[in-house]
Amino acid sequence: MRASFTLLTSVALLAIAHPASAQEGAVSASPTPPGSGAASPLSQPGDQQGSNTSTSDTGALEDIVVTAQKREQNLQDVPVAVTAITADTLINRNVSTISDLPRLAPSLTVTTGALPTNNSINLRGIGTVAFSTAIEPSVAVIVDDVALLQQAQAFSGLSDIARIEVLRGPQGTLFGKNASAGALNIVSQGPTANFTGAVTGTATTDDEYRIDGVISGPLADGVGFRLNGFYGDRDGFIRNVYDGRRLNNDKSYGVRGRLAIDPVAGVTIDLIGGHSVAEARGTARTYRSVPAGAAVYGAPVQQRLGSIQPGRDNFETTIDGPLFNKSKQSNGSGRVTVDLGAANLVSITSYQDWRFRFAEDFDYISGPVLGLANGIVAQSGFHARQFAQELRVASKGGGPFSYVFGLYYSDGKTDRTFDRGPSGPVVARWNSSNGTKTYASFAQVTYDLASTTHIDAGLRANHEDISVRYLNTNVPAAPPANNATCLNVCRGSAADSVVTGKIAIRQDLAERVMAYVSYSTGYKGQGYDISTGFTPARAAAPVRPETSNAYELGLKSRFLDNRVQLNVAAFWTDFDDFQAQSGVQLPDQTIQLQLNNVGKVRTRGVEAEFQARPVEALLIDGGVSYTDAKIREFPNAQCFLGQTVAQGCLPVAGSTTGFQDLAGQRLSNAPRWKFNVGTTYDIALEQMPFDAFVQADVSYQSSVNFSLLNDPYSIERGYALVNGSIGIDQKDRGGVRVALFVNNIFNTHYASALGGVSGGTQGLVAQTFSRNARRYAGVRARLSF
Repeated sequence: MRASFTLLTSVALLAIAHPASAQEGAVSASPTPPGSGAASPLSQPGDQQGSNTSTSDTGALEDIVVTAQKREQNLQDVPVAVTAITADTLINRNVSTISDLPRLAPSLTVTTGALPTNNSINLRGIGTVAFSTAIEPSVAVIVDDVALLQQAQAFSGLSDIARIEVLRGPQGTLFGKNASAGALNIVSQGPTANFTGAVTGTATTDDEYRIDGVISGPLADGVGFRLNGFYGDRDGFIRNVYDGRRLNNDKSYGVRGRLAIDPVAGVTIDLIGGHSVAEARGTARTYRSVPAGAAVYGAPVQQRLGSIQPGRDNFETTIDGPLFNKSKQSNGSGRVTVDLGAANLVSITSYQDWRFRFAEDFDYISGPVLGLANGIVAQSGFHARQFAQELRVASKGGGPFSYVFGLYYSDGKTDRTFDRGPSGPVVARWNSSNGTKTYASFAQVTYDLASTTHIDAGLRANHEDISVRYLNTNVPAAPPANNATCLNVCRGSAADSVVTGKIAIRQDLAERVMAYVSYSTGYKGQGYDISTGFTPARAAAPVRPETSNAYELGLKSRFLDNRVQLNVAAFWTDFDDFQAQSGVQLPDQTIQLQLNNVGKVRTRGVEAEFQARPVEALLIDGGVSYTDAKIREFPNAQCFLGQTVAQGCLPVAGSTTGFQDLAGQRLSNAPRWKFNVGTTYDIALEQMPFDAFVQADVSYQSSVNFSLLNDPYSIERGYALVNGSIGIDQKDRGGVRVALFVNNIFNTHYASALGGVSGGTQGLVAQTFSRNARRYAGVRARLSF
């Protein structure tokens, strides 16, 4: 055990023995005007026991308010499959990044690439894995009402979060064109009415040390503030035997400030600004399978591994090149809310700036490759920025008719440079710039057809202009015969307009029991496949838009004196012109891997979420999902490496690979079954100034194939994870709270990505691990006032 971890543990035990005096006030969020659509945190931040709900004096479940439809509404009244995760749950379940959320949300998975830019958030089996900066995700990420331009921005860590809403199914009507499969709506904590603050320290056995601080309160009449910051440093858990480096570490820090101003009666101004930095010694892969004779670009692998034993338990690698990435992100937004009487006028102006760079050992072995002493090195830099303006009017409710309608504009641009070399047949050097301008109008209304029957209907008209500029700075000795390369600048532009919509009918079956049926359409915009091999043909013909048609039948219910909540949703969604990486036959008969519209896919299934408080001290929550996500049409998919005619590969004359028909196969990283269940039990210690709590949770997912091409070497079997914690909490709000926790109690090893190695031979399989793939323990101590 490291000295710092031991020190923090000692401080925590001392706090248990001598609890601090209770303080007045808790760190809570100030309310926002009803119907404003503004962020309205639901729970106290910090280490408070509980889950997605809190309790009243009677011990019943409390109502949950969400902004899933751009207005504050009771979760049980929203005809959308939503998982609402509060600050309490995020901390109690040790959720620190987006990658941790699949443990808490049915039908949600995250595919982890070697870089955050290759990560994919998937809902109900649908996600987008693309190298191009110009391809939109299928799942939108919205932070404080601002949609992120690049999905990779979401993987910078979570701090001082009030609530995360996981919205499943197409959400384009209200959240825009890149939400064809769903959305993550992230809401940060707001200023408090009283002066409050807190400091939280965390230390773990895998060498993470982190401190979070927050201070909040009034500055003057009508002016409130909140300021939070964090610093974290975690050492790596992958050992590089070549030079002793510990890879896959994380060092990050950030600050966010927020001002809430009421300049005159009926007007509220909310200003948010933040900056964060995250850097790491890469995301190193290790070898799971190395068959005899396996090679990378002709270099033998086994003899380079030395003492490393490939397999599921292999947390060692050997590379002699760099492995590094760094992200810098700055965001600012201003929200003005004007009370119009029956409705609120809301204006949201935002700007975001994200910079990312990486360098990696491209061949992933030590020693010479292709005649290069230290092998092949790839490095790249990204710069994304976006201005957005939204203007909307939202009714306050209180009648048979309610509504929200608005206008939206955004202007985004992403630049990228790429350099892979320094020489050899895989060298690539280029730079690119792509832009996207969006103009949209939207409206959604709710009307009570009868006292127990309600209809929700919405439309969104969207127009988008996209552009690309690409320059290939590597001049090949012999230009390819299949097409002219972009040795001079390649430029392209395109435009597209679409109307999407949603309609839902809700029927109140009994008090606190509601059933609904809905139909919605989704849209993911066209885009350019910006990657090595970009040609004038790609600039002239962007990848077509991806569209979806979704049907959902749901039930939302509370019963047994409001102590049990059960929400169920059955869904069926068809996607056309599904965007994915696949092989394309070029005029010279070679097959090139690029992004295109591969055909049709379908996802269908059932999800259920429950919460129960059988007694006031015990809270149980969880969820289960069954997802059948399959390819309906994909006639010209590239064969996986080594696929034979008997396995369905149709050879192509003059090419080293061929085509296969993937109709009927499952989508990648789409488990059929997922479930999670957690419990929190509060223990009253009447003779002590504090109470105790015990928390445990388990999550499970069935087997997946990480390869869209159905490569049998990319299958990860099903696994379950068990976590737990114990601790004490001062009776009065504020004061001291201490938790001792263990993640992955049974040390279950599992991969968050599996696949072949670039330039590798058949059967050579690399795996990517997340931090949670190994057991670690920790202590978290919080002092609040």
